[in-house]
Amino acid sequence: MTIPPHGGRLIRRELSDSDRARREAEVDDLPELRPFIDDVYDAEKIGVGAYSPLEGFMNRATFEGVLSGNRLPNDLPWSMPILLTPPGPENAATIRALSPGDEVGLLDGSGRLFALLHLEEKFSPDRKVWAQSTYGTTEVQHPNVADIQATGDVALAGKVDLVRRLDLPTGPDEMTPTETRALFEKNGWKRVSAYQCRNPPHTAHEYLQRLTLERQDVDALLIHPVVGRLKAGDYRPDIILQAYRALVQNYIPANRVHLAAFSIAMRYAGPKAALFLAIVRKNFGCSSYIVGRDQAGVGKYYDPYACQRIFEEYDIGIQALCYDEAWLCRKCGWMATMKTCPHPASDRVDTSQTRIRKALAEGQPLPGEILRPEVAEILRQPNVTQG
Repeated sequence: MTIPPHGGRLIRRELSDSDRARREAEVDDLPELRPFIDDVYDAEKIGVGAYSPLEGFMNRATFEGVLSGNRLPNDLPWSMPILLTPPGPENAATIRALSPGDEVGLLDGSGRLFALLHLEEKFSPDRKVWAQSTYGTTEVQHPNVADIQATGDVALAGKVDLVRRLDLPTGPDEMTPTETRALFEKNGWKRVSAYQCRNPPHTAHEYLQRLTLERQDVDALLIHPVVGRLKAGDYRPDIILQAYRALVQNYIPANRVHLAAFSIAMRYAGPKAALFLAIVRKNFGCSSYIVGRDQAGVGKYYDPYACQRIFEEYDIGIQALCYDEAWLCRKCGWMATMKTCPHPASDRVDTSQTRIRKALAEGQPLPGEILRPEVAEILRQPNVTQG
């Protein structure tokens, strides 16, 4: 049996086929909102149970409790606010007219009904407190702080019913917690470790994955890239999946790894994001979670190892597998860390994504010593990053 979900119960708020047909026919009778894409992703993930134990968007008390103490009202650790704050004048009049007890249709980017909100509360979150408490800064240079400034003034709280899943470009690569848990059980994997990523793999990434697969307490690896809305300059979701598929198919035993997509907005919140992303992978059935250096960081906003130390503060029921920064050492002839390599920094080969992106931007040869040839070939395609 795989690990229990966060809170002990996997939330399922998807309508049955008969209810779905009825509710879609009733959409003209409901007030409708067009949420920001991040909130669209979150509504779907609530519905399929990825955010268990959440059953809907947070009310004020829950939101403020997460900001101040990283906990839900039932005292479960939870580090990221999940709010519905539809922006823009096209939503403003509808929001003003809503009252607790109303039912609201949520539309996706194509204008189709995909979820229902059962409104329980309206409130106005303090954007500065939200940003400072979650991301440790109010500077709009931080991509998520800029996102907060662009949200609507009013947050809508209440349970969500998923009318239908989103039509995502990741297609069959996108899996729900129910589906990954069934896959793990089918394969006989009782102890699965999750690998969070948002970039194509280089040798330092592969090194951490191999170290994890060598452990006696790990049966298999779930490589689970976040491929929803990322920031400008990040790799396109299809490129990330192609690159990882090339790695998995050529270099990792097929009976010990699965690649699945996870379409949410990336939260660059350092330690708080690392804790949140581990909780989510627990819901997908993973019993351990890989935490490298500066996970979910951006710029210089976070101590590179704060993302590991936060797991010493909160017991979330999933084991954090923490690894030091790794590099390619010319003298060692392979990947190494401070724990295994005696050679000076001058012998280290930079394995940063910054180096790879710089080569791509300048049309320079890719650093083949840190990229598998199959991955490098994929990255040589035109326009592999988002504008």
